[in-house]
Amino acid sequence: MITGFNTDIKHGEKVFHIQTEDKGLQNPYIESLVYVGGEILASKKTSYAEQLKTGFDEKLIGGLMEQQHRTMIAAIKRGRFDHPADATKSATLRPSVPTLADAALVPAGLEPPLPAEEKSLDQVIIDYLASEAESEHLELSLLNQIDFIAGNAIEMRVAARRSLSQSPIPAASIEVKVLSTVEPPRVVFRGKTAADGTATIRCTMPAFREGTAAVIISAQSDIGNDEVKQLIKRRK
Repeated sequence: MITGFNTDIKHGEKVFHIQTEDKGLQNPYIESLVYVGGEILASKKTSYAEQLKTGFDEKLIGGLMEQQHRTMIAAIKRGRFDHPADATKSATLRPSVPTLADAALVPAGLEPPLPAEEKSLDQVIIDYLASEAESEHLELSLLNQIDFIAGNAIEMRVAARRSLSQSPIPAASIEVKVLSTVEPPRVVFRGKTAADGTATIRCTMPAFREGTAAVIISAQSDIGNDEVKQLIKRRK
């Protein structure tokens, strides 16, 4: 089971809590819940049973979790849960089979929209992803494969690019933060991208013998921000 995400978002006069978690290999799906004051407004489940047929890929499942969590946050910021009578209220999204038409809009692991009379968060997700694809924003990527192991020094290269033109973004702020279940958050690197949009990061992962931890590499610029998350492995 992969560590989940919990985020509080204030929108208008309400504080929304979004929880996304992996239900584990025995029950292979990712579930996101949106709460206000302890009441569940919406839920979304994404099965990854098909992905398991080719073997368990922790990075793939973690990526699906992050993507689903971020789209839930975006839905809140766009006001999709502002009205209690909205169709999204208390909606549980059913998995469905993607069509070729849906595939152009829906990334792997996300279901296509439900029929119009049952339209809910799936359609919100599609709308959001479509709008994201049409607007220029920052994209952060890792340029080398690396294992993040507790106590080890690491060196990695990242690139910040514009999503549409793929041109580099110089002077983007880069931060590397470590979150764990046993220690407060810790920033282990800060810097900026060079003229070619890349940055070389050298830092050491904190050593820990219990709990779980993740590293978050984030980039910020005047056209937005992006981040990459990876789990930190304990030494065997």
